[in-house]
Amino acid sequence: MAVSLEQFGLDRLTPEERLELLGLLWDSLGEGTFTPPDWHIRELERRRADAEANPSTGIPLEEYEARWLGQQ
Repeated sequence: MAVSLEQFGLDRLTPEERLELLGLLWDSLGEGTFTPPDWHIRELERRRADAEANPSTGIPLEEYEARWLGQQ
């Protein structure tokens, strides 16, 4: 089943509204009802290994929040 943003009128939502809708959809899945695809798990494992091998490339959560969330 192929769907599009336009089919559901989602193309008329602002980015903030789309993000809120994404959260609502995610929450509607419920715990234990969704198993991420294998490639998601592999990507998460790759990112974790990279972060552990190169801790200086990251930034503290507080800095991220101040930099990115403070711009909203």
